[in-house]
Amino acid sequence: MPVGKRAWLYVSRNKKRSVLLFLLLTALMTISLLGLALHAASKDAGKLLRSSIGGYFTIQSAADSDEKVDERLLQQVKTLDNISRYNGVDTYYLYTEGLQLMPGSNHGTGLVGEFMPKLIGCTDSSLHERFVAVSFQLKEGRHIQADDQGKAVISEAVAGRNHLSLGDTIHGSAVNGVRGWPPHAWGAEQDFEIVGIYTTVRNEPVSPSTPECDLQENIIFTDIAAAKAFYQSKFPDRDPEEYEYGSGIMLFLEDPAHMEETVAALKTQPYADWDGLILSENNAAYTQAAGPIQQIEVISLLLLLVILVLSVAILALILLLWTRERTTEAGILISMGLSPRSVMKQIILENDMVGAPAFLAAALLSRGISGILERWLGGLLQNICLADYIGLPQLAVVLLCAAAVIAVSVLLACIPFLRQKPREILTTLS
Repeated sequence: MPVGKRAWLYVSRNKKRSVLLFLLLTALMTISLLGLALHAASKDAGKLLRSSIGGYFTIQSAADSDEKVDERLLQQVKTLDNISRYNGVDTYYLYTEGLQLMPGSNHGTGLVGEFMPKLIGCTDSSLHERFVAVSFQLKEGRHIQADDQGKAVISEAVAGRNHLSLGDTIHGSAVNGVRGWPPHAWGAEQDFEIVGIYTTVRNEPVSPSTPECDLQENIIFTDIAAAKAFYQSKFPDRDPEEYEYGSGIMLFLEDPAHMEETVAALKTQPYADWDGLILSENNAAYTQAAGPIQQIEVISLLLLLVILVLSVAILALILLLWTRERTTEAGILISMGLSPRSVMKQIILENDMVGAPAFLAAALLSRGISGILERWLGGLLQNICLADYIGLPQLAVVLLCAAAVIAVSVLLACIPFLRQKPREILTTLS
């Protein structure tokens, strides 16, 4: 009789044992699949959380250095591994006669500073440190984007003082300082369409000597194209790649956990004389949250290891006991002319016949239970769908582990009669 037929007859005739084995395998494989999925999801959740927390560093020119943070440098460093976003920043003062600013020390004096808000050109205003630190918050409209031209984001206070709203236009020309320069000394005149209005969340300390141009409510954010136009009007003969980001560039990381490695790798690149540049890391938010994130990942790993070890131990123990109970049966089959290897193959095949539907049931059951587990864990998984992590990698691991445990357990249990000759087995039985 073929091995497959003998195995099927045993499984179908011993229904209670087959059902028990089916339930045991289903439970253990379901728990294992959920453990693997939870571990993988928690790692990705940690990465998402780190990314949402953010981390960045800035590159600026040292005060006593001729090394510049220019367009060429930006194009090179933004391609570095672990860099997700960047923001080039330049600062000017904008002469805007007629625009009423929030009063400072220059108010009513007739000095240039009375009409001069600080103009910050950005690649992306949402990535400016004031918005990243939530000192400012966008109230209406949108942020400045990389492809904008002639756009502006102004404060709620200035908008209200001048009866301005989204879509209105302000006009001005750049100057290179607050005092000592006539307002039209350089800088082409430009019109700026208001596309966003921000409100101040954290008030900065001011003194009676603080000029209007340095008040936080008087800051105007504009696009980097406008800043470059001002720059070109000052240096018409310079190559556009020589454009200098006067306030530096901000480089944001995909994973702030690797801040030190990223900065170290950057300093090995021959982009510039790094001794002439200042690299400032801002990773405080991640540092504060690093502990809980790491705890989640460690706990999920320990839980996975416990689940896998217990599952393997329970399954192996039961299979060993059940297989050794069949020593008499194995001796009879061997005495009938079957080889010990054939008997062992039969036992393995029996377990596989039960294990196959148990594996399918575990795959379906684990996906159903994953939804319940998500709700129980709440927001710890960062809204990650746990069922998405019960895929081919997890299924393959569980299937291979189950098959290996079955094969090894049966082999260990069958060693006594694999080593004995038929005559010795019959003598033992008698």
